Order: sequence, then structure tokens, then C-alpha cells
Amino acid sequence: MSTTSTTEPTAGAPALDRRPPALELDKLTCRFGELTAVGNVSLTVPEGSRFGIIGPNGAGKTTLFNLLSGELRPTSGTVALFGKDVSKLSPPQRVQLGLGRTFQVVRVFNMLTVRENLTLALSGLSRSKLQLFRPWRTYRAQQARAEELAASFGLGDRLELIAGELSHGELRELEVMLALATEPKVLLLDEPAAGLSPAERVDILALLSRLSKELTVVMIEHDMQVLRSAVDWVAVLDHGELVTQGPTLEVQRHPAVRELYLGSAAHQGGEHDGASA
Repeated sequence: MSTTSTTEPTAGAPALDRRPPALELDKLTCRFGELTAVGNVSLTVPEGSRFGIIGPNGAGKTTLFNLLSGELRPTSGTVALFGKDVSKLSPPQRVQLGLGRTFQVVRVFNMLTVRENLTLALSGLSRSKLQLFRPWRTYRAQQARAEELAASFGLGDRLELIAGELSHGELRELEVMLALATEPKVLLLDEPAAGLSPAERVDILALLSRLSKELTVVMIEHDMQVLRSAVDWVAVLDHGELVTQGPTLEVQRHPAVRELYLGSAAHQGGEHDGASA
């Protein structure tokens, strides 16, 4: 399906605010042989913003996140984090500079407890790291912070449960907390509501609403209802290219976006408010 590509905000929409940029993408491109997965994407994400990335399957959204977090290196173009070019830095180096991330498929230690998962994540911030023969009970500061973090985000009564025994929604919440344990300034969330029941979506949205307003959040999400509740600015990708960007509600009404997701039904009045993105 072809669309008219434009990187301008929807007509009549207010411009993205002028806070200092947390993330800057300049003509970011990633090719795999003859395939261009991400092509010439330029975006600016201000500090403290709630920024959504949407697009149909195969649009290049997760590849874009992999470029931001360092799992992939760009073919050309740059990624800057708080004004520093991080395009050639490894994922751990980007974490040290304040970048946190979750993934489409939940990544936790299923055989460890919630407390142990959080303590391990928190230990990554320590200069001493974990020591093989050091008694677990001596990591008092990390365990105290683990309890505080779990209590703050609704898993305080799950600390001693094995992670593999948690519900899918609780696993999603735990993964977000593991990312928060690294004390990020920018948090990348890759489909945090994927596979959740309606009740679990309410829980994850409640968790996201409790995030610090100083934290910059960039989210990939397919459910437009979730997206509307969680972000205020959206960029749309299709075939690796930036189609449009702007305030969430305005972008949802953009002709190119309706064509991408709803086809001819959008032009016949057949779209519905809960359409997935």
C-alpha cells in the first residue's frame, strides 16, 4: 500500500515543545543487503516527553529501537543521547549514559524470584557488581531498593515468587521495573501491552502513569487505545520511512495513517475508535 510520505506534523497541530532533546536521530538508516529496514529517519524526542512509534508489521519499528539501544549499528546517520553521539557505542555503554529498554518478548530470569531479578538489575549499577562467593544477604542496599521499587509499582507482595510463576501482565510489569532499576533517563518500551488482557492493560497503564515526569519515554505500541492513554506525540513508520508525526489524536486522523491501518474502510466511514496501530 502506497502512501504520501511527509515528516510534517498534522495540519493545525501544535509543534513538539522546545525542551532540550533527549534523543536525536539524524538521517538514521539501516540496510541488510538490498533491504532497507530503516531509511533516512530524522526525529527529535524532547526531555520528559511521552513519544510513540507506530506502524504496520514490518514497518521497521523494532529495528529502529535496536539502533537506538545499540543492538544494531546504523549503515549511515547518527543517534545522539543528550547531545552525545552514541551511534558506535555498545548497549552497556548506552545504559551507563541513561538509556533503558524493554523488549517485545519478555526478558527476565524465570527461575529466580522477583526480589532476585530486581537485585541483579540493581547490582549492575554498582562498581563492585556481583561477586560469586559473596553471601546474598550482604547485598542489603540493593535488596532494600528492590523492595522499594516493587512496592512502588504494585509487586510488593510478589517479591518471593519465582518470576516464572507470575502472570503475563506481572511479567511485563517486572520487565519495566528491571529497566527502571538501571536508573534510565530515557526508557524505550517495545510493545509493553502486547498480549495483555483488558484488566492487565489497565495495570500496565497505571504503572506507566506513575513514572517520573522527568523520565523520557519512547514506546512502540499497536493498540491505539493504550497509546492514546500513554503518549502525547506519535511518529508513524512505514517500510522503514517516517510517514508523519504529531499529537496522538491528530495523527490517528491523518489520511496516510488511516490508509495504512484501515484501508478503504477509513474513507467510507468504517474506521472505529479502538483500531490497533
